[in-house]
Amino acid sequence: MNTLKQKRELSRTAKQRIFFWCIITLPLLQFCVFYIGVNLNSFLLAFRNYDYETGYSFAGFNNFKRVWYDWINNEIFGVMFANSFLTYVVTLFVGLTLALLFSYFIYKKMPLSNMFRVMLFMPNILSTLVMALLFKYFSENAIPELFGNSIGGLLSTTKTAMPTLLFFLVWTGFGTQVLMFVGAMNNISESVVESAKLDGISPIKEFLFITVPLIWPTVVTFIIVGISVLFTNQLNLYSFYGRGTPFGVQTVGYYLYKSAQGGTLPEYPYLAAMGLMLTFITLPIVLLVKRLLERFGPRVA
Repeated sequence: MNTLKQKRELSRTAKQRIFFWCIITLPLLQFCVFYIGVNLNSFLLAFRNYDYETGYSFAGFNNFKRVWYDWINNEIFGVMFANSFLTYVVTLFVGLTLALLFSYFIYKKMPLSNMFRVMLFMPNILSTLVMALLFKYFSENAIPELFGNSIGGLLSTTKTAMPTLLFFLVWTGFGTQVLMFVGAMNNISESVVESAKLDGISPIKEFLFITVPLIWPTVVTFIIVGISVLFTNQLNLYSFYGRGTPFGVQTVGYYLYKSAQGGTLPEYPYLAAMGLMLTFITLPIVLLVKRLLERFGPRVA
């Protein structure tokens, strides 16, 4: 009997192991091929040159020197870096602040909070491309017609294009932020909130000194993710303009995407070197900001 029971246990254990490896094999394979494989190939490509007659050859740090020279001497890169930082700062301070306020509004179940929840999350239901095309139509056609065509398309001139694009980025990122913040707020212990109310704390002080400190790890996550994609997450420009984006609103992320889409084999090592240099710039910034936010972030009063 004991032997039969042991065999059944071993058979069950074997089936569990087979099931485990069946579940984990595909994600592991995807990680190895599409993350490690692709990134390793990009890393190696940055140290090569390509010639149509001789093929690939070792280039040392020549591509990196070329990138650095272009960053220093080409005016357009100064504009693109400035626009990338501007995009991040606006989406951080404006978008994140508004998301926190609206999340608190929904968390407290104030009037019309459910309606606001649906409206704010609507941009996340549709794909980014669809939202970009709809937004482009309203910006270029509906709004000018509303004002009797006294103003041109909002995306047509640099003066109005950048504020319009920043509004779009804040709007499309709003829903995810609100959803995550409301979820974090719902996990706050009721006893903490009730104790604060017994002490006579006002709603504003509750928000600043109780709610925000307790969901601070979630806030930090959004800040860090924003920094990590600082130079790569502005692809909406391609949806609006294609390859013809005005000079004054171009960003580094747009430049890399546009160049990769229409590039030739000799250009790819240069783009790979640029991407690698941006990674080396972004990584220490992410680590430093994360440490500062964790050390000097708000604490529950």
